[in-house]
Amino acid sequence: MSRHTLRALVVWSFGCLLLFPQLSMGQYRSLYSDPKASRIGDALTVIIQENATATNQTATATGKSNSASIGSAVPGGGNLFDFIPLHSLNSDYSNDYQGQASTSRSARLTARMTVTVTGIKPNGDLIVEGVRTLKINGETEAIYLNGSVSPPMVRRDNTVLSSSIADLQVEYTGKGTITQGTRPGLVARLINWVF
Repeated sequence: MSRHTLRALVVWSFGCLLLFPQLSMGQYRSLYSDPKASRIGDALTVIIQENATATNQTATATGKSNSASIGSAVPGGGNLFDFIPLHSLNSDYSNDYQGQASTSRSARLTARMTVTVTGIKPNGDLIVEGVRTLKINGETEAIYLNGSVSPPMVRRDNTVLSSSIADLQVEYTGKGTITQGTRPGLVARLINWVF
């Protein structure tokens, strides 16, 4: 092999490595496909749009009424005294109860966050997990998300809706002065705990 041919081969090899670095890392992807998460360590953007509403109403009405009357007199002589009967009892009892209760709760969470593929299930679904933490004016807010995504649900722009994630767990927490200000006082918490 001539020197000129060897030099051309080396230049061509380095050129390929510079133009197609994914070939050198063993991570071949088509130049014509969209970059979508498919392996452990890949990033995936989740669009969180969760709305939850629950309403429960119940009504109960009961009623009960009893009446009893017992009386007797001594035959022939009547009662011994007019103001004290020998045997007599009158009883009336009634009980009415009406109860109504209703509860209503609604929650809405809208966010966009990027998670990491942490594993792949035997069926090919991607296990994703991520945390997004924001600290604004002494208030720390965190969104924790995990679940599994079927690769066909991932859009061309490498995003997926939260409604398309199986076994979805989203936890939204906050800590700071605003959170502490909305927390009930010690006496209110003690009364709620007792009753």
